[in-house]
Amino acid sequence: METNKYLRVAYTLYSHRDGVCEEFEKTTREQPFAFLTGVGYTLDMFEEKLKGLKKGEEFDFTIPCADAYGEYDPDHVQDFNREVFTINGKFDSAHIFNGNVIEMMRADGSPILGTVKEVTPMKVTMDFNHPLAGCDLQFVGVVMENRPAKESELKKFYESLQAAQCGCGSCGGCSGGNCGDGCGDGCADGCCSKS
Repeated sequence: METNKYLRVAYTLYSHRDGVCEEFEKTTREQPFAFLTGVGYTLDMFEEKLKGLKKGEEFDFTIPCADAYGEYDPDHVQDFNREVFTINGKFDSAHIFNGNVIEMMRADGSPILGTVKEVTPMKVTMDFNHPLAGCDLQFVGVVMENRPAKESELKKFYESLQAAQCGCGSCGGCSGGNCGDGCGDGCADGCCSKS
């Protein structure tokens, strides 16, 4: 994998699951997706398909589910007691609602994103599968830029990576402070939520 290249691409991403094709995401020429290669920021096959393309070249390729986000795993759906998502004794309804993606913490303290699937008076059901799990991904677009990264771009990327790893205080607030009982394998001593 070629490292430290700077790419900007405009694309439409289509998800294919069980014969159904849906538009999932779109970037534009005015607001393209920019990334550095070889740093684990994007799917390996996404970089592999784009690395040899030059500015102005169009692309249309599909990444199979197995090389993207894997199959959907029902074991990654977990129920939590509502108390896990309380702040100062009040349920965090600003962040905990159906369809919202929030950040929580695994038992080892690492962050994990989950989608709120259901909220009841007793529990909150979270889905920790990637939203595109079980889908083949089709990317259709054009390369806006493909060149070696500048030193300033590398520095900015690694500084933003460090800032993102600074912990719970930067994630938008803790829900519950102590996950304790009912938290399962998906969470540790604090559940962080952000919209």
